Amino acid sequence: MEYFTIAKYQDWEIDQDWTSSENDQFLKKGNERVRITSHKDKIQIKRSLTFNRYTKTWVYDKKSSVLRVYVMCFNQFPISTAKFYNENGILIKETDHDEPYSFSLKELILKIKKEHDIDIEDNKQNIVVGRRIEEKIKKPVYEVYLPSKDSIGKRDYILIDGTTGDVLFESAYYSHDDQSIPPFDQYLYSLESKEKEDNAYYKTYKGKEYTKKEWERFQDEWHQNYEERNTSINFWGNVLNRK
Repeated sequence: MEYFTIAKYQDWEIDQDWTSSENDQFLKKGNERVRITSHKDKIQIKRSLTFNRYTKTWVYDKKSSVLRVYVMCFNQFPISTAKFYNENGILIKETDHDEPYSFSLKELILKIKKEHDIDIEDNKQNIVVGRRIEEKIKKPVYEVYLPSKDSIGKRDYILIDGTTGDVLFESAYYSHDDQSIPPFDQYLYSLESKEKEDNAYYKTYKGKEYTKKEWERFQDEWHQNYEERNTSINFWGNVLNRK
């Protein structure tokens, strides 16, 4: 059972970078930062470090000081295992926020560092990272917004499959252009365009009309059958030659 106690922070100093009040205090100690917020029925403790994007949050019952919720975040989205406790401080529920993402956050960090030479863990980098289960495409995704190397005010957008780690879509846009189509909507539009193209008339072969998707499937099957025939011919040719 864990309890909140303000004495834990008695040797911390006021963080002058933020405006504190009686119910909302910002404290610091070395590279550590903490925000203590008092609500009507709860007290929230949010701790972080100045050099990375991870935060840990504890929520306590204000009356009993018993811990009720613990969650860890990266760039504002929950990661790892969140824990929930009842009024007696007994663990009653756990939620693994990493479970839907076979391609892990650590793998994403390494991928962006390798392919774009940017450390998205570094809090000093001007980047935004998010992830979610995207219902419109029925899969988990990461969205990464990086400063463009081509132009000031321009940002690069990367949409990554949260299962495979494959890049689904890339785009560049000006972040202050309210008239531009949001990058994810651009991706959805590209999917719609490709679907229309795949299902439109493509060509006629031996009197049969094919869509582009049907023609590609036909070609794949034809090549597979061709290779199987050649393999069979070569096998029996070798057998006969050995005789």
